[in-house]
Amino acid sequence: MKIKLGLLFICLSAVTACTQENSNTQNDNRATSGIEVAPDPLTAYCQFPENAPTAGADQKAFDEYSWQMFLALNWVNSQTHRGVPDCNKTIDTPGPRVWESWKTTSALFLPNAAAPGDWNTGWEGVNPPLKLTATSKVATRIQTALENEPKGSGILQAVGGWLIDQRGNPTYYQIASNEISYNYIVSNQLYNADTVKIFFPINFPWKTAEIKASWRILTDKDDNSRYLTQTALVETFDEQGKPKNTFTSQTLGLVGLHIINKPEGFPQWVWATFEQVDNVDPQATFASYYNPNATNPNQSPCQQGVIPCTPKEGTSFTTPNPLTRLTPIVADTLSVNKSFQSMLKGSALQYYQLVTTQRPNNPNDPGDPLGTPEPNIAANVTMESYIQESSNCMACHQTASGIDSPYHSDFSFLLLNATQP
Repeated sequence: MKIKLGLLFICLSAVTACTQENSNTQNDNRATSGIEVAPDPLTAYCQFPENAPTAGADQKAFDEYSWQMFLALNWVNSQTHRGVPDCNKTIDTPGPRVWESWKTTSALFLPNAAAPGDWNTGWEGVNPPLKLTATSKVATRIQTALENEPKGSGILQAVGGWLIDQRGNPTYYQIASNEISYNYIVSNQLYNADTVKIFFPINFPWKTAEIKASWRILTDKDDNSRYLTQTALVETFDEQGKPKNTFTSQTLGLVGLHIINKPEGFPQWVWATFEQVDNVDPQATFASYYNPNATNPNQSPCQQGVIPCTPKEGTSFTTPNPLTRLTPIVADTLSVNKSFQSMLKGSALQYYQLVTTQRPNNPNDPGDPLGTPEPNIAANVTMESYIQESSNCMACHQTASGIDSPYHSDFSFLLLNATQP
């Protein structure tokens, strides 16, 4: 992922231009004169926050916590160990971000329930090219498996089908988990669907975390400097949305990121969601998913009741799906966004915004297992595109379980990916 971040220093010479050559001269002069160079203020956000705010804290406190998670996860990763930031480097240093080093579902849930190995297996400081096949939050394999299950309709409704941007390209999705989550699944063999069916209780440890990322293809008409980017192999599809089983290399821009975390004391987890600022901004030079002429936006492209998704009559897999934001970002969140974005001037990260942080206000109330979600609605336009007005992360994930399992899976849908031996 490429992040461009401007130099965060004060030019001490009033008469010398801040070129690289003069900057080096100034640094030499500071060293010989005993003047200390101020540390990068962003380094304070290198590490993932140890604790969440106290339950019942206001929106501002939780939104600041979400930004702390976002910056820590977007720090350049260590060359030697997955999921560990290199705090000796600046946030703009090229290389995989911390969350990009996490194990994806394809690396965790292998064919025939094969053991995926240790957490650090295969890590050499760089990622192999990401291979993305999912054009919805729920992979086609899982959609098919859920088709005849009572819980299937609820899970799939949270997706509503694919999402085609205003350039006619699909949005691709990625899910990954941190080391704590990975080790829990591996040590309990929960990558095996037969184990998932009988395992009880499923209770992920404190500090478990997952990400869900959404990506769009960047073309020569896009401004790549406004995105966190990566090169990936993406699956291609026919006009009906059926996979061709072929892949093409594309430059992708991150358009959405869910960060879900289980900090100590929050059994219902804490849910943060970020978007690229241009997604549905009417004032943007190019809004990836907004069309001012759309008369009926935010509509699923799928024929009702048909799984997998089949495009509605008169449309195809390349027909754009225009969106608007139905739940405005609240004033407190906008204020926190502005504060962090101002710290990130010159970086692609400045073009991201927190949409909201959902958390339980009463996490330990035995009479309220959901913990009273606050706010009640939480929707990322690239992931809950067609159910924005009713989207409640905690309420949806409370129903999570494995395929054919009678047991809930602790607010995580990860185990739906478990494979048969």
